[in-house]
Amino acid sequence: MDLTPLYELRERLRAGAIAGAALATEDFRLSRALEGLAPLEKAAPVFAKLGQLARSVLAPDCQDRAGALLEAITLCDAVLCTQGAVAVPGDLEPLPGRAGGKALTNAPYSVVAPLVEALTTKGSGHYETVISTHGDHPELFSDYRVRDAMVKALGAGYAELADNAGRWLCQEDESILPSLMEGFDPAGKKDMARRVQVIDAVAGGTVNDWYIAQLEGAKKQVRVLLIYALRHCPENLPLLLEMEKKEKGDNKEAVRWTLARIQNPAALPFWREKLEKDFVENTKYFMASNSPAATALTAELLEQELEEAPAPLDRPWYKEKETRLANLLYALVGKTGPAICDAYRKGAALGTALDGMRVWTNDEGKSVNEQMFFQRPGGKKHPFSVALVEVLNQTMQWEPDPGLCALAEELYEQYGGLWAAPVVSAALLTKGTEEAAAVGKKLLSPGLLQRLTGKEEQKLLMNLVLDQLAGPGGALPEYMRRGMDIVRPAYRRLNNDPAGLVKAFWVDLYYTPVAAPLDGWWIDLMIREQMDQKLQYFIDPGAPDLCRKIGEYYSRQVKMGSLDMPFVSAFEALQACGWTQWKGLIQSYIKHAVRAVSYWEVCNILKRFPIPDSEKADELHAIWTMGKYSGWPDKTIERQLEEWWGK
Repeated sequence: MDLTPLYELRERLRAGAIAGAALATEDFRLSRALEGLAPLEKAAPVFAKLGQLARSVLAPDCQDRAGALLEAITLCDAVLCTQGAVAVPGDLEPLPGRAGGKALTNAPYSVVAPLVEALTTKGSGHYETVISTHGDHPELFSDYRVRDAMVKALGAGYAELADNAGRWLCQEDESILPSLMEGFDPAGKKDMARRVQVIDAVAGGTVNDWYIAQLEGAKKQVRVLLIYALRHCPENLPLLLEMEKKEKGDNKEAVRWTLARIQNPAALPFWREKLEKDFVENTKYFMASNSPAATALTAELLEQELEEAPAPLDRPWYKEKETRLANLLYALVGKTGPAICDAYRKGAALGTALDGMRVWTNDEGKSVNEQMFFQRPGGKKHPFSVALVEVLNQTMQWEPDPGLCALAEELYEQYGGLWAAPVVSAALLTKGTEEAAAVGKKLLSPGLLQRLTGKEEQKLLMNLVLDQLAGPGGALPEYMRRGMDIVRPAYRRLNNDPAGLVKAFWVDLYYTPVAAPLDGWWIDLMIREQMDQKLQYFIDPGAPDLCRKIGEYYSRQVKMGSLDMPFVSAFEALQACGWTQWKGLIQSYIKHAVRAVSYWEVCNILKRFPIPDSEKADELHAIWTMGKYSGWPDKTIERQLEEWWGK
């Protein structure tokens, strides 16, 4: 139906309203528009009614011309509204799905916009806005607008913001992959490298073809990370072996790290050949790998090294021997299986025979016998007999394998001492609250331990047991993860790779959750042993009685000057406990501090205290009047006091 006459009529009616109803009878164009409407009047009653109203406006004897004009305009607009339509030429096609998935929140634009701006633009305070919003409203980060912004934040100039965005994206499901792959540039910079890391974490080997396709044209760190992502699929072995011959520099290093992790036993001949050429250089690649080749060769080579009896003073052990053992202990972390268990048994059977067995000749030609020291990844240096226990304990805390749990009990029954650590770790990671407490009470009794191992070894044993464990809530609390780098559980804390390659990957300071809530006995034990750093990992807001006990302990440690951790960490731990008694706490900290405390440190902590501003001012004033502090800005302090007191 041609509605042109209707539009013409509406235009003339509106013009008449503007000119004035009294002049409508003289508008010949309105009469012409009514003539054009005549065919439509026969088609439908509503058009006939509209024509009747419009003609009454032109009638000489119309008593209410203005009212008739308004009625005609109103009906004309209403008719046109019902006849409206929107169309474009072509066939109807369904809209394609968007890359970032659906919006999962009902958050209004006014709430999401500041967060998106903080993630995607530069500006003061943006990092704190993102971090605080993630802590207070994590549900907003499920909104597709924010997810897209987080992908863009991987290229943020502020590295901590980019790293946190990457860590949060690593926790997304595969619906985030299209956003990460859209616009991907294999020749790009850090933002593209971070995209590969997230894709690796989320998708693993399910996008293996994508990794391979991006290798063409990939450069620098992006290429390194794409190569490393090939470890997920055993069928990539031929490609990697070919690349090992052609790649150079960091890319070649990445290929070797990948070959050490690929779950394909056919990699064994390659590594045998490499180890024959350079044992020390190539064993480093086995660190934290549980691949068949790395596991078999680590067990075999460690047994060979332990076959040689301790040398007499006239047969020196060279530095290379110590280095070989050190590399094999690093490689031992994260591995299990019958051959690995046999290697542990052989090492445990030596007892302290390798402690103090590095012999060398000094400049005067005399034979010197001194202790060899070893360490697990991230640990302190110890004699071989202690380091071997640490390695088993660390491996169990990463993954409490049933075979290693049984081995730990076997070695403790046979040798006692520090071998209790992996037994207790296994109990915490695999047993219920009461069973784990029973094992702890049996093996960690302070009096018994001091008689058997001495006070120093007792402290070492306690630190071993609680080294990388956290409460049943899982990994570290969010407040302890701020500013940390990220990564793959395959590396966990292994950030001291001698080649420097692991540092290219985000390292997740991961703490394994215990299997069940801790019995209060464990909290009492940590308090008695003054394990301030460890205790904070076991704060459970769902256990108010334990929180109150931990809060009282930290408060007491601060007031007595016995705190064995940074004050800001103690403050955050107290916050997690729901602590409310803040008065005088910073004064006590400053009074006992062994170093000069700056005004800015005090002010920043006070700003975070959950107390009214007036009480913050009282605290700052009391601290300021305790005495003059070198370098404290008097005018700045006065302005801050006035602001908090509201003067």
